[in-house]
Amino acid sequence: MPAEIWKERDVAAAFLDERSLLIPDRQRQLDVMLRVIRSARRAPRRVLDLGCGDAILLATILEAFPEASGTGVDFSPLMLEQARRRIQALGGRAQTVEANLGAPTWLQTVNGPFDAIVSGFAIHHLPDARKRALYREIHDLLAGGGVLVNIEHVTSATPHGEAMFDDAMAEHLFHRRRERGEDVTFEQVKRDFLERPDRAANILVSVEEQCAWLRDLGFRDVDCYWKYFELALFGGYR
Repeated sequence: MPAEIWKERDVAAAFLDERSLLIPDRQRQLDVMLRVIRSARRAPRRVLDLGCGDAILLATILEAFPEASGTGVDFSPLMLEQARRRIQALGGRAQTVEANLGAPTWLQTVNGPFDAIVSGFAIHHLPDARKRALYREIHDLLAGGGVLVNIEHVTSATPHGEAMFDDAMAEHLFHRRRERGEDVTFEQVKRDFLERPDRAANILVSVEEQCAWLRDLGFRDVDCYWKYFELALFGGYR
């Protein structure tokens, strides 16, 4: 299974040390996520972060909502190590569990319902049928009035759009790496981005199609709330 590559420490480390820190407009994504959550009919008391990585989404939410508690789910040992380090300051309000979202057995590691379920750049590694099944599982885990927010890598509508995204990401990474003092060329950075080992694990679907899936499952007020080429933040309410 392509997603298994994320269990390799060097692959996970490359993402945590570079791309996750250099995602374009990251602060805006977090701000929009919080605004969508605040617009739910109920304040979040229980939060679930699926494919939590270093738990940046979970920590951001729990810092914004001091009465909330949450759980981060991931299957990469290094990701879970980084997540535990980030949430340590939150004490008993946050925990992590190891589980693979690629099979419904992950449900055995959590107890719903949850008021908010979020995910960041994780679900796109699953086959499409499993993506849809996971969205159904998420819907069933949400309390009435609860909210799903997915910050995700989605497909471009055309090859031209994909090429624009690749150029935009390479240019962004190039400038950020130069700012950090790295002696790299644009061509080298773009090659690194296009030839990264985890790229083969991407199974991308358009944001429009995924929003349609959510509507079919009964989510309300489904929308794409933010988008930058192939990076999108979308979701809906139960």
